[in-house]
Parts: sequence; C-alpha cells; structure tokens
Amino acid sequence: MPATEQADYFSTQVVRTRRFFLPDWKERQRERTGLCLVGGGCEWCAPDFIVDRKTFPFLAFEFVSRGKGQVTLAHQLHEVGAGHAYFFDPATPHVIRSDAGEPMVKYFFNFTGPRAEALLEDLQLDSGALIRVLDASRVITLLEETIDHALRGGRLGLRAAAAALEHALVLCADSRQPAATKLDPAYATYLRCRGHLLRNYPLLSSIEEAARHCHVSAAYLTRLFKRYDSETPLACLTRLKLSQAAIKLRQPDAQVKAVASELGYKSAAHFSRAFKAWSGHPPTALK
Repeated sequence: MPATEQADYFSTQVVRTRRFFLPDWKERQRERTGLCLVGGGCEWCAPDFIVDRKTFPFLAFEFVSRGKGQVTLAHQLHEVGAGHAYFFDPATPHVIRSDAGEPMVKYFFNFTGPRAEALLEDLQLDSGALIRVLDASRVITLLEETIDHALRGGRLGLRAAAAALEHALVLCADSRQPAATKLDPAYATYLRCRGHLLRNYPLLSSIEEAARHCHVSAAYLTRLFKRYDSETPLACLTRLKLSQAAIKLRQPDAQVKAVASELGYKSAAHFSRAFKAWSGHPPTALK
C-alpha cells in the first residue's frame, strides 16, 4: 500500500510540510527485520504551532533543524533549538510549542514494534530524553533520505527508509551531548571541513586544496583535526582515497594507472608508493 501525505494525527499548524504516512503499518509491525515505520517527515511550524497530548499510539523521535521552541516531556519543560533531539513513547505526556518569532523547522518520525523498542533501549535513547546532537548536518541528511525512501514506497523503499532512520538514531546516540551543551563554532567548522573531505575526496589532490574549498587555511584545518579528531586531515584524506582504491583494484578489469588517475594521483608510481605505505603491500597484490 503506497504512502499518503496525510494522517489524523498530523498537525495542521504548519506553513509547509513534507510528510508521509504508511497505512499498512499494522501488517508490517509483525516483521522483525527492521523498524516498523508509521509516519514522519519535516514540518515548517506556524508561529502558533502547538501539540498537546496525554498519550500517543507510537514511539516518536523528533529533531529540530532550525528555529526555537519549547518541549514538555513528562511534565518537564525544556527550551529547544537547532540540534536538539527528543523522544517519547505512548505513555509520555508531551507538549510541543514553536517560538512565535523564530518558528521551528523540525523532523518527526513515528514507529512501532519490538525491533524499535529494542533499538532505542540499546542506544539509551529513553522516552522523555532531550539531547544535543553535535553532528546535526549528517543526521539531517539521513532524515531526508528516510523521507525520500518512504515516499518512494515499495518493499525495498521502506527497508531503505528504516535503515536510514536507524543510522540517524545511531548517530544521535554516538554524538549525544547534554541538552544544555552550547555548540562550539570551531567544532561546527571542523564538521563542515570533515564533511567536505568525505564527499569530495576523489577530486581533492591535497589538504591545501580542501582547505581552500572550505575557506580556511591548511594550518587551521590541521589544528581543527588535532583538536577534534584522532587523525590528521592528510591521514583522513589518504585513508578515504586508498580504501576506495582497494575496492576498485579488486575488480577483474581494474588497472593501477586508471585507479590512480581516478583518485587524483599524478602518477601510478606515486599512487603505488602511497598504497604500499598505507596497506603494507603494492596495489598489484590485489589483482
């Protein structure tokens, strides 16, 4: 059964939405292969947005991407803004209110079933919890993918949606901080630069080039990685390039020269030396 864009519990106090509801959730909740998604999406809240519920049929995860608001979970009031995530279950009374001057843009996802309960318990994302997520941009990317896959529908589309949402929940748990944690501008710059390396490593020939693209100096990029990471930016770029090279070299028709060129190395000899230093053996050993 295809996804619809409306459900009885969706708020009407929104100025724009991108939402989905999956009417066949009752049939799918018996499956034990992944999260049983019920509905979700992104809501651009109206200034007067408010949700006030004593109970709710599903498990819920919500993530604020922009704006400000207030959330009351089990009678405890919290101020929320960009990067905050919160969770509630059917037994948790909750009130969600948007700030009138700076309305929230938030993602919400509802799911059910034993797999969902076990996952939240394992990740220690308890009902009533409010956390600060530092790597918000990566989480938002996964939440957008969840919506895309769910709207596409079909068995594999819903499986991909559930996998993307599970990945987002794991990232939230992995980078969680106390809700009162202030976002460090330097850390935000580090995340932006690291994200650029992850997305563009095949095209980057040096850390200096990466730093220019990110509008920082190479020296500052190195200091950011020293402060927030376990490897240098050069080590990160090298690892990304050469781990991808190892995958490509295992293809039956792969040529060392072609792989080197594709990953931005000026010569096959330079690539071979770098690969041997990184892996302990020459690239030809994978042929």
